[in-house]
Amino acid sequence: MSNRLDGSVAALTPQLLHALQAFAAHPRILVALDFDGTLSPLVDHPQDARPLPESAQLVAQLGALPGVYTAVVSGRNLQSLAEVYPAPLPSIQIGSHGAERTLPDQLHTGWQSAALSDEQSALLAALTQGLARVAEKFDGVSLEYKPSATVLHVRRAAPEDQETALAQAQQELQDLDGVKLMLGKAVLEASVLHTDKGKALMWLREALDVQAVLFAGDDVTDENGFRVLQAEDISVKVGPGATAAVHRIDSPFDVPQLLQSLVSMRN
Repeated sequence: MSNRLDGSVAALTPQLLHALQAFAAHPRILVALDFDGTLSPLVDHPQDARPLPESAQLVAQLGALPGVYTAVVSGRNLQSLAEVYPAPLPSIQIGSHGAERTLPDQLHTGWQSAALSDEQSALLAALTQGLARVAEKFDGVSLEYKPSATVLHVRRAAPEDQETALAQAQQELQDLDGVKLMLGKAVLEASVLHTDKGKALMWLREALDVQAVLFAGDDVTDENGFRVLQAEDISVKVGPGATAAVHRIDSPFDVPQLLQSLVSMRN
């Protein structure tokens, strides 16, 4: 994939540019972006991820424009997101695929992050134990802990072990009722809450009262977001792979051109 931060090669298709023009003309819009693989290139160690500086700067510029809301919609939990995203973070943050949500107080959305029930807490402990048994078998396989989920990471494992570990993890959890499994790029997330990025985007649309939504993401879990978008919205797949998104760019290094085009059109 080529680095297009210098703008020397056009990353956006004529169809995407035309869609951006129509999108920018709406009075109130939401620009929602995945983090890993979209704002930040993918890395072996999640704690080493950082948004591309130009992308972070342009997100801040967009968020300062009248009628424009910006949001990070991530599978990471909000604490992890804050640790890898230098200030200023967008005021709207969706973490853990929608299980955690932060919005400015003045929006008065009524959202409250409810504590897990005793049953959910017990289920979380059980699924975490199951994933730990799998992780112990393979070098380079690790766990990430979230308030309502545990994630098995296999990116640093040997190629021949990655699919085996993911398959064993799914088998380990198959008898646990109430567990939601989300398979992404070299990860398997097991959650006790049944939410996803699509549900989060629909909630944001209503809470913000916007006329159109742009959502860009790279992972399998972002497909839930693409599927709920409407005719006036823009869906952008970042990178290769089958997708429900209408538009595509090659890599996170193309995201600055996408955001800069929108800034220029909005101005």
